[in-house]
Amino acid sequence: MSELGWLLVAAVVKAAVAIAALLTAFAYMTLIERRVVARLQSRLGPNRLGPFGLLQPLADAIKLAFKEQIVPTRARILIYLVAPCISIFVALVAFAVVPLGSPTTWGSSAIARAWAPFVGDLNVGVLYILAISSLAVYGIVLGGWSSGNRYSLLGALRSAAQLVSYEVSIALSLAGALMFAGTLNMVGVVEAQVSQHIWFILAQPLGFILYGIAAVAEVNRAPFDLPEAEQELVAGYLTEFSGLRWSLYQMAEYTNMITVSSLAVTLYFGGWTLGGLSGVPGLPFIWYLLKVAVCLFVFIWLRATLPRIRYDRLMRFGWQTLLPLAVLNVLATSAVVTLVPTTYQWASVIYAWRMRQARREQRSATKGGVTMPTSVRLVRWDEATVPQVEASQGPAGATSPSGVHMP
Repeated sequence: MSELGWLLVAAVVKAAVAIAALLTAFAYMTLIERRVVARLQSRLGPNRLGPFGLLQPLADAIKLAFKEQIVPTRARILIYLVAPCISIFVALVAFAVVPLGSPTTWGSSAIARAWAPFVGDLNVGVLYILAISSLAVYGIVLGGWSSGNRYSLLGALRSAAQLVSYEVSIALSLAGALMFAGTLNMVGVVEAQVSQHIWFILAQPLGFILYGIAAVAEVNRAPFDLPEAEQELVAGYLTEFSGLRWSLYQMAEYTNMITVSSLAVTLYFGGWTLGGLSGVPGLPFIWYLLKVAVCLFVFIWLRATLPRIRYDRLMRFGWQTLLPLAVLNVLATSAVVTLVPTTYQWASVIYAWRMRQARREQRSATKGGVTMPTSVRLVRWDEATVPQVEASQGPAGATSPSGVHMP
């Protein structure tokens, strides 16, 4: 098989594996979230089906598959059916450029690199994720509008305003890390952290905090889940969806959680790298999954502890707090990236000049085979140019060449 054939086969197989892994992760994320939230709130989570309730996701899938699919009479049928598919499609496609390991994980040959642990390796990978993720709003807006329900329409409008507002902050918060990396390629960002011997969370703590807050709002998670606020909008844009169509929106939400967590791990926590242990087979995958799991736990923790904020405060916080801080972070980072190399270059020039002066003084001090201190300045006398002055004898019997009495 030709090299192009191997690339196509590898891309199809890796895409199928990634989709299956994401859907499985979605199913068990629901179980983990229910158990963790129950633990944090001193309740019992699902623990009846299978050992420790591990078969609960399977039971939920069977229930949703056989649940009645209700279509509202006032719904725009075609758009109503397509809207959930748009959301899950966008969520799955955005994960395509997330790297789970190095391009040379299986070797450096062309065939081995074709099976690298990521579906695609784009030079503008970060920009690709931001562009694809911005399309998620279409699935929500079209779903709420096509339902023929006013509560659903209000939830869809809230979601559109919220996603547009916080996408700006996300892009600006990531700009600082990308300035340090000097590339938009996801693999390149990880390699930049390895070459610079630093995780970018240490260089960009403010950028990481801003990204974390904006990412929670971007995936409509508590305390920013205003588009589906049950106290105000019944269930928001999800009000008229049931069965598998409802589950598609849930799949999209949890897949987006995994994607933004993976993006945070790649850009701020060194991706799959773990110092000298990265060469151990299989360990980079485990290390990467542990980092993503910690980020997902923070999502669950926030949902279990923080109350939902008011919608006007949500918008005010995004435009008047997050956005100015993100712009300030970009300006500070650009100043550091621009001025620090310049300062280093001037310091190198001054240091080289001082070393040259020191070597010149040392060579002058060692002329004639005698080593003198650097504080002594030697002067060479030429007897042909020095006037002969008669020596004058002093009372002590000592004279100088110039006739000055030497005691």
